Amino acid sequence: MQVQTIDDGMEIGLGLVALVATVMGTLAVISRYFFALPISFSDEIVTYLVVWGLLIGVGVGERQNIHIRATIIVERLSPRVQLWLARTTLVLTLVFGLIMIWFGGLITWQRYSLHEVSPTILQFPQWIARACIPVGFLLVACAAVAHFRRPTEAKTEAV
Repeated sequence: MQVQTIDDGMEIGLGLVALVATVMGTLAVISRYFFALPISFSDEIVTYLVVWGLLIGVGVGERQNIHIRATIIVERLSPRVQLWLARTTLVLTLVFGLIMIWFGGLITWQRYSLHEVSPTILQFPQWIARACIPVGFLLVACAAVAHFRRPTEAKTEAV
C-alpha cells in the first residue's frame, strides 16, 4: 500500500477509519452477545470514527467530483454560463469551507482549552472528536481551490 497522490492518502485514511469502526463495532457486538462482556466505550469510539469518516468522505467527494449534483438545467445552458456557474459554485464551496474551518477550529480549541473529555469511562478528549470539522472542511476547501485552478475540469465536473 503506497500513497502516491493526495487522493490515495484520503482514500486510505477513509478506508482505515471505516475498517477500524467496523472491527470495533463487530468486536463490541460479539463481546456483548456471546460473552456477556460489553465494551462500555465501543459506541462512543464507533460514533467518533463514523463522523470522522463522513467528513473525510465529504473532502474525498469534492476532490474527486463524485458528490451528488443536479445538472438538468445547467446542461442546457451555454458553455460560458456553465463555466461561470461552476466558478461561482466553487467560490461558494470555498467560502462555506472556510467558515466551517473557522468555527470548527473555534469549537475544537474551546474543547482543548477547557480540557473537556467524554463522560464515559474512556474520558476521550473532545477536541479530537471535534477536530473532524476543520480537518474535513480543510479537505473540501483545498479541493475547491484545486478545481478552481483547472477551469476545464471545473466547467465539466463541478457543476
